[in-house]
Amino acid sequence: MNEQVIDRVTAELSQITPEGSTKLIANPDAVIYYNLPSILENTDVLVRVPDGYPGATLDYAFLPEGSSLINHIKGAAQDVIEADGRRWQQISYHPHNGGGGPGWDPTIHGFHTYIDEILTWLATKK
Repeated sequence: MNEQVIDRVTAELSQITPEGSTKLIANPDAVIYYNLPSILENTDVLVRVPDGYPGATLDYAFLPEGSSLINHIKGAAQDVIEADGRRWQQISYHPHNGGGGPGWDPTIHGFHTYIDEILTWLATKK
């Protein structure tokens, strides 16, 4: 991730409260949103920073591996990755690509707005 992307993501995350409720990580480049409410339990969610961001759309989300939400919210379980010392299950979730959210506009959308899409997703049963 280049310095411009790091600066942009850091600025976007600074708009989310409370402070400390998100974290930018490397290897893989991703953001972790902590302790988000859902239909079953609070959960952490990981979203990768795509190559070409912000021109490239934020897409997909990862839940902690073994999360009970995997069978209760929209989206099919896919690959498992390791990030920040944990294992994460990718969920086929595409809010900006026909999944109910607005089309991606890098001049207004980012990690600071993607949290709204995630919260809606976590509150909706399959």
